[in-house]
Amino acid sequence: MAHKIRQALLGNLWLKFLSLVIGAGIWMMVSNADNPTRTELFTNVPISIVNQDAIADIGKVVEPEGSGVVTLRVTEKRSVLEKLSKSGSAFYVEADMNNITELNTVPLTVTCSNSAVTWDEVEILPSSLKVTLEDKVEQTYVASVSLDGSPSSGHEVGTTSILEGKNIVIAGPRSLMNIINQVVAPINVAGMEDDSIVSGTLKVYDKNGSSFTDSQISSLEFKDEFGNVITNHMVNVLVELWKIKTDVPIVVTTTGSPAWGYNVTRITTIPETISVAGTPEALEALGSEFNVADQVDVNGAKETVVQEINLNDTLAGMDGLRLITDADPTVQVSVVIEANGDVTVAVPLSDIRFENRPDGMNLVVTPADEVLVKVHHLSENVDTIQTEDLVLSADLASCIEEGSYEIPITVELPEGYELAEDVSITVVSTKQEAQTEGTKVSG
Repeated sequence: MAHKIRQALLGNLWLKFLSLVIGAGIWMMVSNADNPTRTELFTNVPISIVNQDAIADIGKVVEPEGSGVVTLRVTEKRSVLEKLSKSGSAFYVEADMNNITELNTVPLTVTCSNSAVTWDEVEILPSSLKVTLEDKVEQTYVASVSLDGSPSSGHEVGTTSILEGKNIVIAGPRSLMNIINQVVAPINVAGMEDDSIVSGTLKVYDKNGSSFTDSQISSLEFKDEFGNVITNHMVNVLVELWKIKTDVPIVVTTTGSPAWGYNVTRITTIPETISVAGTPEALEALGSEFNVADQVDVNGAKETVVQEINLNDTLAGMDGLRLITDADPTVQVSVVIEANGDVTVAVPLSDIRFENRPDGMNLVVTPADEVLVKVHHLSENVDTIQTEDLVLSADLASCIEEGSYEIPITVELPEGYELAEDVSITVVSTKQEAQTEGTKVSG
């Protein structure tokens, strides 16, 4: 019996082995058909440069050539490839400066966060990084602060200061250092309500106004003026807010005296008021009006003197105070000079009686708000004239046709006064558009 069992087990061994091989082959075919091996490309995988101190020890810095990225050709099972991010973030490509060759090339190595992918399954294109060794140069730049956003209503950024100091020391390859034009700390102040410390990452701009790329920035070292390394190029900015004061009247004075028989009757400015931002102390010192330091010279004048004044000249002597952002510092000042006995009265346009207004015409009047009437009092004993003492009327009959017309104003004056100058308005007359269904034509 034992002999028969042994014969059954050991007999036809070659047939049994062949069956095993065939079975394994069939299993592999089925397995590969379901989970085949294939090759995929992962592009724009960045290169990390390490151990740059090996070059710094000889007073040199590394400036990589090319784009700073590689393409990886990965051959693996489909199931493994599907788990890898298409961005290539699962791969780490390294250029170790300890391995630099005499031809200034550095072999690249790659590792994958997925342990199923081994180094021999990945091809790096290109396989090495070409670098240039340059002299290391150090230079100091004055950093500025740029603002993004606006503080809460009623506030403006008054002052900003970089806590690490405004002098930033940068070291890097000579080719990059030669094109640096500006160093800026951008910060966001949107909605800020109180003085705050805000962090910002330093940005470097070249002489064409373009910002340095991440690759260029990585080649630079940043330190403060005391030699302390600025980690990740991050600085802290102290932001002090100022309060805004609106509708502050502008007050201008004159110097000199008009010609004999003339006097200054009024002074007007365009605009009439300004808005300023300042510290509490500066706003308190300002008071209720803005007194312009520059005076208008009217010496010997017989007619209105018009002059432009830059308010920044006055603000230069006022600490902690300035115009609000984007405000025009230029003010136009008009000093009205009139003969003794002359008085100018402003009459609202709405007080003028318009006669013979043509139907079907749109009329646009200039000036649109008020008419200035210059009168002369015949004796010193008359009462002071007021707006309501004048009666003005205008005949619009000539505006029946389209065009621009200068219409004289008839002025009725109280006893003791006469008209010193003729008064007129400009009227532009155009036909009204025909009324369509659903459209209301105003009168």
